[in-house]
Amino acid sequence: MITITDLHARPGTPARPGRAMTPQYITIHNTANTNRGAGAVSHAKYLRGAGAKNTVSYHFAVDDHAIVRIIPENEHAWHAGDGANGTGNRKSLAIEICENPESSLAAATENAAELTADLMRRYHIPLANVVQHNHWSGKNCPRRIRAGEPYGWDTFLAHVKAHYDGAAAPENRPVPPSDTLYTVQTGAFRSKENADAYAASLKAKGVDAFVSAKKG
Repeated sequence: MITITDLHARPGTPARPGRAMTPQYITIHNTANTNRGAGAVSHAKYLRGAGAKNTVSYHFAVDDHAIVRIIPENEHAWHAGDGANGTGNRKSLAIEICENPESSLAAATENAAELTADLMRRYHIPLANVVQHNHWSGKNCPRRIRAGEPYGWDTFLAHVKAHYDGAAAPENRPVPPSDTLYTVQTGAFRSKENADAYAASLKAKGVDAFVSAKKG
């Protein structure tokens, strides 16, 4: 289970106008802030301080050890670049993945994937509605993921799916002995790289997984 720390921006400021939102999308960003110390808590403090006067904000900032909620999930934030009434700004939750050099980008991105799966589950958001900032405005963001760092977008979505599927495990029930072996397929990919990444993510959760190939 993920742990979220609340460090909310001050209500009634340009960064947090307080307008109600029912989330339908999740938008992934990279911060593009590579300064030392620019982790999740630092980004929250910025929106609680000097950044409060700007119409730029985000629901979550994530680094390699912290997930910080800055704007409540039932309020919109200014992050998508698609206008005051744009779907990205008014109907999507924003996750900023930190890039500070003392943080592991791989771990921060994995925390973002796990957070994304949690939000999908709680708000019944399909994987198809997990999008890049680029989707709304054409901006090169999330720039690190778009550059394949620590991996590309398809692999990120595969990790999100692995976290989502892992959280939906069935209840444990006694299983009668049987001579029949049943297998369960949890994903299919056109790219072996994405299939390997998905299998590795499942194995990390203690789930046996293997990759097989089938034409068609």
